[in-house]
Amino acid sequence: MAAAKNNCLIVTIGSTKGGAGKSTIASNLAVAAGVRGMKVLLVDADTQASSMSFRALREDGLIQAIAITTPTLHQDVPGLAENYALVLIDTGGRDSRVFRSAIGAADLLIVPVLPSVYDVWAAGDTLDLVREVHSFGIQTPTRLLLNQVIAGTVMGREADEALAEHSDIAPVMEARIHHRQIFKNAATTGKGVVEVEPKGKAAAEIEALLSEILAINEINMAKAQ
Repeated sequence: MAAAKNNCLIVTIGSTKGGAGKSTIASNLAVAAGVRGMKVLLVDADTQASSMSFRALREDGLIQAIAITTPTLHQDVPGLAENYALVLIDTGGRDSRVFRSAIGAADLLIVPVLPSVYDVWAAGDTLDLVREVHSFGIQTPTRLLLNQVIAGTVMGREADEALAEHSDIAPVMEARIHHRQIFKNAATTGKGVVEVEPKGKAAAEIEALLSEILAINEINMAKAQ
């Protein structure tokens, strides 16, 4: 795990599968943390540069962003983190040296998973990669996050049950993100859902996710002492 001198929390949002909603989650977490008063850095490690495009739409300085698309994240990010309370790394959807480096840079890895059988299988591939990284002594805590869950269907529950088999290395988070149009609408203006509709369900889900991430970090830090 990375160890920033000021106890900055470094979180990688990653998966070997594209289309899991990594950039949406990373950018919304960044805004939510910024609104809470945390100094946030969003690191775009994907050549598609979705997070950088999101930041470019904003006119304020609530969050800062930088692109690092080389496999040097584990070396570069800890130094950058000294000036922030939270660093979020948005990775591309593929198995790459950059993704592996992003895992090595992080205090916590969040793997978004869509509620479909194909995405559950893909999550298994991602966790095989995590196990491989662990074999090299990089014991980055990992969590699975159900994303784009459709209310009123059984897919979310079935995905939850299927993912439970990976609980030894990556428990499923209590927080989950539902499929809501507001996520896409907010992104087109460079806004987070907590800004567009602060009292809405999407904002509540992002806030719950951020709170759970911070709680996990508190537990991990206590165990490390």
